Amino acid sequence: MVGAISFALACYLILAPWQFGRNAERSEQNAAVAAAITAPPVPIAERMSTTVQPNRDAIWRRVTVTGTFDASREAYIRLRQDGEGRPASEVVVPLITADGTAVLVDRGYVSFASVQQGSALPALPTGTVTLTGRVQADQTDPKNRPPVAAPDGRMQYTAASSALAAPGPVYRGYLQLTEDSPGVIDPIGLPQQDSGPFFSYALQWLAFGAIAVLGIGYFIYREVTDPAAEDIYLSDEGSASGDGGSGGIPDDESSDNNEGPGGDNGSNGDARAPSDTPTSGDGHLAERRPSSRRRTRRGFDKSQLYDRD
Repeated sequence: MVGAISFALACYLILAPWQFGRNAERSEQNAAVAAAITAPPVPIAERMSTTVQPNRDAIWRRVTVTGTFDASREAYIRLRQDGEGRPASEVVVPLITADGTAVLVDRGYVSFASVQQGSALPALPTGTVTLTGRVQADQTDPKNRPPVAAPDGRMQYTAASSALAAPGPVYRGYLQLTEDSPGVIDPIGLPQQDSGPFFSYALQWLAFGAIAVLGIGYFIYREVTDPAAEDIYLSDEGSASGDGGSGGIPDDESSDNNEGPGGDNGSNGDARAPSDTPTSGDGHLAERRPSSRRRTRRGFDKSQLYDRD
């Protein structure tokens, strides 16, 4: 019972609130993304700076920037998957603005196979361009894996970071090009905005806690209304070993082959009643009397298992 009560308390005080909290957090994130992707684009200086990472409410918002691509520092971000779940790499390149400040631009996906084969990338626009991109914070690689060279000579990194646009002043974070921007290849898709399974998980924990509470109440009700007898496995007239000492089977049951007079089982093959079976005056079996033994807690009469009258 202590375990059931502890489980019910955990469901109501820890597990269900935890899932409700995760559902609220996901709903807040989805609302922020929805607001960001529908907001009109603004100049880059309103959402990004050269000193700190973009604010949380700036992620996924569209900004515009004007400058020229530095094709000499184009690189890959490896270990990615495209929108179909296939192995891919992202192509990044610095864009240099008129005042010399750089911003890292993500052109989108190319397939992993094309990178390994050294296939040529779509050419970058030359001269001054104005593009639109979605703001993202710098990525980090927890394993700090070093860059490796691709077959076409470009370097492959494991995280998109504004450090790839250095040296010189750099906007912290980077931009993912939208589908109508100059230089885009296969644009990065928008994040899914489903609510996830957290709300249903919370309801399941509440249901499990209710089942535990109902189970405890049921067993308490049974104890109050139908308590177990102390001799639930014993009858009023005998013990668990039986009246005849044969492991609960009466003596008259343990000797099925009663011999008739003369040491045989009766020459005419007629079955005989046990010697202690009550008979009427004319030799017929007497009518069996109802058993007065106490029924067990489940209402089962043990005398039905074998003859004891």
